[in-house]
Parts: sequence; structure tokens; C-alpha cells
Amino acid sequence: MSASTDQPMPAAIPCDTKTEMKLEVKDGDDALEALEHYLPQLGLPLSPQEDRRILRKIDLCLIPLLFVSYIFQYLDKQAMSFSAILGLRTDMHLKGQDYSWAASLFYFGYLAASGAVALCIIRLPVGRFMSAAMGLWAAILLLTILCENASGLWAARFFLGFVEASIAPSMSIIISMWYKRSEQAIRQSAWFMGNVTGGLVGGLLGYAVGHIHTMAAWKALFLLFGCTTLAWSIICYFTIPDSPMTAKFLSEEDRVKAVERVQDNLTGIKSHQVKRYQVIEALLDPKTWFLALFQFTQNVPNGGVGSFASIVVEGFGFTTLDTLLVQMIGTGFQMVFVVISTLGSTYLTNTRTYWMTFNTIMALIGTIMIRQIDADHIWSRFMGYCLIIGFSANFPLTMTMITSNTAGFTKKSTVNAVVFVAYCLGNIVGPQIMFAREAPSYPSGFAGILVCFACSAILSISLRFYCIWENRKRDAAATAAREHAEDSASMPSAYLNLTDKTDRELPQFRYVY
Repeated sequence: MSASTDQPMPAAIPCDTKTEMKLEVKDGDDALEALEHYLPQLGLPLSPQEDRRILRKIDLCLIPLLFVSYIFQYLDKQAMSFSAILGLRTDMHLKGQDYSWAASLFYFGYLAASGAVALCIIRLPVGRFMSAAMGLWAAILLLTILCENASGLWAARFFLGFVEASIAPSMSIIISMWYKRSEQAIRQSAWFMGNVTGGLVGGLLGYAVGHIHTMAAWKALFLLFGCTTLAWSIICYFTIPDSPMTAKFLSEEDRVKAVERVQDNLTGIKSHQVKRYQVIEALLDPKTWFLALFQFTQNVPNGGVGSFASIVVEGFGFTTLDTLLVQMIGTGFQMVFVVISTLGSTYLTNTRTYWMTFNTIMALIGTIMIRQIDADHIWSRFMGYCLIIGFSANFPLTMTMITSNTAGFTKKSTVNAVVFVAYCLGNIVGPQIMFAREAPSYPSGFAGILVCFACSAILSISLRFYCIWENRKRDAAATAAREHAEDSASMPSAYLNLTDKTDRELPQFRYVY
């Protein structure tokens, strides 16, 4: 079985004058200007051997850096969840909904930063921007150990969310610069596996730190995560490239080839110009809102189950330290869901939305199991928890749907921002439906989660039909155009990919689903 190509139709746009070419260089992708003297070379196809060689080099030098960075992002974000049963709630005198608000305020910070992050990704070097943000959130994590009450914790969580808002949008944009559309699902999932690995590592570290008696265990955990993240951010600042044009691990010739190999994406590399019409187009595109609503309905459960995971699992009947260990089983299930859906969507053409629906339905079944199975059946209810985690495999698939189906750098960054606003709103709502008076079973919370998963499944299938309809409409228009204009000068896709045009402006563009 061969991998899906997920590529658009060959480019063919009239290109009549040198003046038009110069205008495109001025208003186009940054790579177009940087590689202006190599445009004839860009039009030449790479041999399969060269293509694979460049791909291997990119994979070896880029993916491990993103993967480890996302491990730290997960550990730092979940430090409060791991610490919830290690004395944090007692030492900070948290009562009622205090802990729920601490969980939600992280995403209020994330929400507040979404617009600024989108602007920074356009204006600033992406790799250095993301690395600097890592260093800042490491410092915030270290300062959290000085908090003594709910107000201090709330402030720390807000600013932690504000700074961490940069990492996932930055990583998804980086993947879109370097990889073909058919390659993106696996690479988006590769860095997201840092989330899975973080769950395994975090459980083990939480269990080990839980045996420390020389200082508060939760403070030791924050200190450990903060120091290691700070050290890693310095490494990333000097090693993560901002774009293929500045990659130190590639020769000048290979940088050109790295741009050339993704020419059929038609989604561009990087542009530092903020184009208002692309912002408006992103806000009027139905795909943006399908993905935003899907992300919202996915992250209400994420905010609830994610922030209250330790409390919920301990409520099944496990001891405190055993809770930290058995959660790693759930993380193993998460890994399985991510691997299956990623490989399936890569090797089975246009099945991404099918896998998104499958993961959601598995999570819905898990929610029903937790709500309906008798409390005496500890392991059966825990299996329901393991199935719920399956929905998290949809996160890299959602990122892939954005980067594969959105052309124009400002538009792509705007869609990213809108989807992450929905991500934040879902994570803000999620903890608030986990009422403290219903702990640890949270029946109302899981009822709300069940409704969200049902809506998610409907949205993913609706998105699929919309993309199919849009592609058929474009096919019909292309057929009609060929019938009325047999001869026309064509612009090579290598150049067209670097004009920073949106998918709506490119009639050759076809959506993957």
C-alpha cells in the first residue's frame, strides 16, 4: 500500500510580464526573495534519492528538538495536576472551586496571548521566538514555588498559559515549512508524542518525588521541571532553525532543495508581512469555524479530564502513589491511538476526518463507562478513562488539517489563532463543569463531556463533506476553464508556492480530508 500524496493539481496561472514577476517577489514569501537567484533551479524536480536524503536530514535534525520541547511543555503545564495529590492543595489552602479556577486561568492566559502569538509568528523568527518563550515559562514555573495561597497560584497559572501559548502554533507552522502535505500528519504527531512521553515521564517523576521528605514534594516537582526546561530552552535557541533558508544543518544548495521538495504544497514557507485581506478571508472561511468548534468540543473534555485526572483516578479507589503509576497505563493507550490514527491517515488517502471521528467515538464510549459502571468495578471504570484519552490523538490531526488546507502565511497564522482561541475556551469551560461538591466522580462533568464528544463526531464528518464539496466545485471550474482556454502560459508550482497566495486565490488547490 502506498502513502497518500495529498497533493494539489499541477499549477497553471498566467504569468505574462516581468513586472508581474517583480511584484510577486516584493509581496510574496520570504523564501521567494531569499532564493530569487535560484528560481530556475527551483523549477527542476528532485530525484527520489535526493528527496529522501534531504528528508532524512530534516527529520534527524528537527523532529527530536520539537519532540523534547513538547515533553517539557506537557510536564510544565501538568505540574499542577501531578502536584494536586502531593500536597499543593493543602499547602496553598485551596477550597471549593479554587483548584478549578487555577486550571482555567492557565487557559485564560493562553487565550489572552493567542492574537499576539499569531502576530509574533509572522513578524519574528519562529524558532527563536518559541525558544525564548520556553525560557520565560521555565522561570514562571520556578517562581510558582513561592506562592502561598490561591491568588498567587492563579497569577502564576495565568502567566504560564500566556507564555506557553506560543509552542503548539509555532511547531505546527514549522512543520508546514519543511514537509510535504502527505508527510505532515506523521511529523505533527511526532512532536505531539512528546505529550505522550511526558505523561509517562511525569508519572514516574511524580512517583519518585512523592517520596521526598526534605521539602514539600510539590515544590520539588516544580523545581525539577523548571530547571530542566530552562536549560533546554537555551539549547533550542541556538539549534531550532527559523526556516529552511536559515538552517545551519543544511548547505546552501540543500536549503534550496528543502524549499523545492515542498513546492507542490502551495501553502508557502514564511512571510513576515501581515496581510489584512488574508485575516478577513480566514475569518470568513467555513473550514476555520468547523475546526474551531471541533477544537472547542474536544477541549471541554480536555480541561475537565486533563486537569482532574489524578483526582478522578484516585477516586476510582487507587492509593495516592498508585494513582501516579496507573495513569501511565492511560498514557500507553494514548500512544496507541496516536500511532494508529497517524499511520492510518497517512497510508489511507483522505481518511483524516474518519480517524478524528473514530477517536472521538472511542472517547465517548469511555465516558459512558465511567458514568454508568458501578463504583465497585475499579478497573472497568479505569478502562473507560483509558478510552477517553483517545480523543487527544485528534490534536495533531487538527494541526495537520490547518497546515495542509490553508495557504497564505497570514491566513494560516490567523486560522491557527482562531482554533487556539477555541482550544482555550474549551479548556476554560472544562474545569468549571467539574463541581467540587461532586468529587471524585463528577457525574455532571462527565455528562457534559459526553455531549461534547457527540458534537465533535458530527463536526468532523461535516468538515469532511464540506471539503469534498469544495474540491468537486473546483474540479468543475477547472474543467470549464480548460474547455474555454486551451493555450495559456503557466507559472511553475515552485514559484507559485512562494507567492504567499491563499487557498481561495489558487484554483489549483485541493483540500485533504
